[in-house]
Amino acid sequence: MKLPFTPLYSTELGHAYLGDSLAIMRKVPSETVNLILTSPPYALHFKKVYGNKSQAEYVSWFMEFAREFLRVLRPDGSLVIDLGGSWQQGRPTRSLYHFELLLSLCKETHFHLAQEFYWYNPA
Repeated sequence: MKLPFTPLYSTELGHAYLGDSLAIMRKVPSETVNLILTSPPYALHFKKVYGNKSQAEYVSWFMEFAREFLRVLRPDGSLVIDLGGSWQQGRPTRSLYHFELLLSLCKETHFHLAQEFYWYNPA
């Protein structure tokens, strides 16, 4: 598959692209990608230089990406998301936005939740 973008790097197993992911995905033919591995910006209370959505905006913002993920993934492809949680501002409770996103991915785009992975980050 030849795209109108230059890969950041390539191997015989595939290519990695750096750029606006929606713009790149819109040029990718349907059902041609085996794996999407992404770590999108988390819905944190403090704004990051790279930009991050609020918890209230997050699910609808991410679903635009999810529809393109679904379109470009092969039927036997996988979507792996590093999705971080957050706390509710002013309250000692966790936000539910990342759970709401998982439910939307399963209900609206018909992805299937196969496994959750947890990792320890002492930072």
